[in-house]
Amino acid sequence: MRVEVFDDWRSLGHLLLGAAATSLPLIVPLFLGYELIEFCYKRKRRREKIGEFIGDLIEFLVGAGIAGLAFSL
Repeated sequence: MRVEVFDDWRSLGHLLLGAAATSLPLIVPLFLGYELIEFCYKRKRRREKIGEFIGDLIEFLVGAGIAGLAFSL
């Protein structure tokens, strides 16, 4: 399994959504729901799908972590 993080322009969107989730917690279940739906309906090999899903979650969590650290200072 190969996990690619920050590999396309959508990655910036995941990062920004993660940062926005620190102030709007409703974004977290919406993002996770969207990612699960995308994971279930994407027509690729299973290993590629899992790697992309994990990469998207990492991008989101990095954005949330950076924003959380910035707001705590």
